[in-house]
Amino acid sequence: MLTMKIGKDVFDYINNIRNSKAKQTMKKRVQEYLPKEEYIDKLERIDGKLYFAVFSAEWSPDCQAHVPSLAKLLLAARNSNLVVKIVDYDENRDIAEELGVLRIPTIIVYDKSWRELGRFVEKPQRYGTIEEELCAIIEKTSK
Repeated sequence: MLTMKIGKDVFDYINNIRNSKAKQTMKKRVQEYLPKEEYIDKLERIDGKLYFAVFSAEWSPDCQAHVPSLAKLLLAARNSNLVVKIVDYDENRDIAEELGVLRIPTIIVYDKSWRELGRFVEKPQRYGTIEEELCAIIEKTSK
């Protein structure tokens, strides 16, 4: 898939942010964020490949909050079946438009066959955290 070829690793993305204030905010968020243990456990146990295409922009406050939370969650889960790529929204508007991405961050979750399972858009909608939202997307489609 194109988004996986053009995307950056989540930590590479954070480390290469040009705006020093945004970079500092995101790095601090990675250090301080504590994902809920029960959701880390759920993500650790996933045994099939899942792909996460994350549309982000460094100027977005929601991206500055949720992309580092996602990074910390993945670091804690230590599961190589979870493949995440950050796609710079400003540099890839054509791809964002093609995939119907209107707000950021948007995290599109795909299964191993590149079938879209669901989306996290902008901020948690039904649950309080990014990990709860992503686990709900994954669980909903695995039943």
